[in-house]
Amino acid sequence: MEKESIKQFKLFYCYAREDRALRDELDTHLSMFRHQGLITSWSDREISPGSEWKEAIDTQLNSADLILLLVSADFMASDYCYGIEMKRALERHAEGTARVIPIILRRVSWEGAPFSTLQILPTDAKPVTQWHDRDEAFWNVAQGIQKVLKELMSLSKTEKEWEDEGNALYDLKCYDEALFAYDHAISLNPNNADFWHHKGTALYSLKRYDEALSAYEQAIQLNSSNADFLHDKSVTLLQLQRYDEALSAYDKAIQLAPDNAHFWHDKGETLWRLKRYDAALSAYEQATRLDPNNSYAWHDQGATLSKLKCYDKALSAFNQAILLDPDNAHFWHDKGIALSVLKRYDEALSAFNQATLLAPNNALDWKNKGYVLLQLKRYKEATQAYIKAYLLGLATK
Repeated sequence: MEKESIKQFKLFYCYAREDRALRDELDTHLSMFRHQGLITSWSDREISPGSEWKEAIDTQLNSADLILLLVSADFMASDYCYGIEMKRALERHAEGTARVIPIILRRVSWEGAPFSTLQILPTDAKPVTQWHDRDEAFWNVAQGIQKVLKELMSLSKTEKEWEDEGNALYDLKCYDEALFAYDHAISLNPNNADFWHHKGTALYSLKRYDEALSAYEQAIQLNSSNADFLHDKSVTLLQLQRYDEALSAYDKAIQLAPDNAHFWHDKGETLWRLKRYDAALSAYEQATRLDPNNSYAWHDQGATLSKLKCYDKALSAFNQAILLDPDNAHFWHDKGIALSVLKRYDEALSAFNQATLLAPNNALDWKNKGYVLLQLKRYKEATQAYIKAYLLGLATK
């Protein structure tokens, strides 16, 4: 797999020659960022003999992305550092073409300097040389620089790059991180309906349903002809138990995509929640007509038929669901219930045996198995099944 391209930032040190040893020490602490390909740093030591040093420094200063002002008494006293390099650095910071970070190396009076309004490192502007542990001081500075690098990386990405990153993170189930990426994409292009839809999906996965609904509604406002947007809004409304609104959204989605079996199935679930079983049955039947291989649509059709007391037809639907997905314990359980109601106890026992085989820790399966055994007058086995159900029930409390 091709390695993702990383934006590399040019780092420029603005410092007095007297502080070269401290500059070199800081550069060592930033080496991880170079290994990661995040920064390149330049030193005036790289000026070749015979070159115009002022021109070389100006070229690097004017092309840098991140400029570090290494503040000390010698820095403040230097006409070139303070009067020329710092002035140009702050101009570029004001233009937004570079970021300037002042770093206090040694104790000096700097309050009121032109850079004093910027965020200063280390923490609380405590000079590096005043820390008990010098490594701790430079680690603190490196952490601050890393934070700025992340901000610069955010600003350097395109909306498409943020979207792609969000999608990749979502696929990895890193939903909070995906949401962060989608928000950045939206900040760059708030009129992109897909970005809002992606955000809604991430929020839904985080079970933040009210926020997900708002995101989906924004996506629909920007693109009202996208059936998937309406469907996902419906699913969210279903989670919020706003069933009538969900049903209305499903109807709009189906108008746009009448041959989508998934939409019909989900509409059936909404109608089921509203206890409109005849209408739910009609939706499930349409789902199975459009997609005969949808095992859940067949199962839910059977469950609805059971609600309508049409147990023979329900049994036929359950059999179709099991034919498509024979390892689903829930399907076998519901088939067993239908057979029990029809008093076909031997067949019901066979269904519950299969359910308990597939899901041995489901107390309800064992309870219903016990009931069927009781009807068959197999009392000892019925007692054992009931005990098993009781123990499993206790274990889940």
